[in-house]
Amino acid sequence: MDDVTKFATLARSEVPAGTPGAATGGDPESSHRYRAVLPMIDARHELRASFVVDRRCWGAIVLFGGGGRPDFTTADVDVLRRLPAPVAAALRRAVHRAPTDSAPGPAEAGVLLLDQDLRPLSENPAAKLWRDELAGAGAELPISVLEVAARGRRTALPAYGRIRGRSGRWLSVHASPLRGGQCPAPLAVTMHPAPAADVAEVLLLAYGLTPRERDVLARVVAGLPSRAIAMELHITAATVQDHLKSVWLVISG
Repeated sequence: MDDVTKFATLARSEVPAGTPGAATGGDPESSHRYRAVLPMIDARHELRASFVVDRRCWGAIVLFGGGGRPDFTTADVDVLRRLPAPVAAALRRAVHRAPTDSAPGPAEAGVLLLDQDLRPLSENPAAKLWRDELAGAGAELPISVLEVAARGRRTALPAYGRIRGRSGRWLSVHASPLRGGQCPAPLAVTMHPAPAADVAEVLLLAYGLTPRERDVLARVVAGLPSRAIAMELHITAATVQDHLKSVWLVISG
């Protein structure tokens, strides 16, 4: 649904922070989220920001104000608009820290069934273990899993997300509605360790490699020799080696 101050919009904006009031010219009631979502959490005001560095969004934040508090001011927005770059850089660095827990986790995929309101219906033992990895023992469903499930509920194609657990391990989460049987059909969510190729894609972005460095490294990982890489990318073999040296300095530093 179209609305103001959506995280994706802020991430593409010159000013990656804002309030519904400012974005609607002083008419926040015209925002669907302001009318429908904020009352559910007893909030009156909202301030959002996306954390962007090198044109990549690595996180977001939303602050709420309730009760008789006045709306967030332009000074509040100015404070938050200065944070995205350094916070995004810190979040990007955190992506490539090594896992703190070497435990492999369950061997099988976790399977979780949700109803149309995203409430749990049933799960296998592995699903509980993976949920604990994402949110801690006894916690509610992680918001990251609910976000993937919400996308899967709205589309005929499976929704997918890469989510990092508390130990630093990466998990793949898929969500799609089941067909047949009861109506409305439940939503199936699966959780399992992310394939190496998927994690590698995130790590290449996290290290801040240039597009050309990513191109070269992807071909090295695929097993291509320098001469073949040079031919594919229309550069010299010496340039390939220069890119690899730069990659090594970034990763080892």
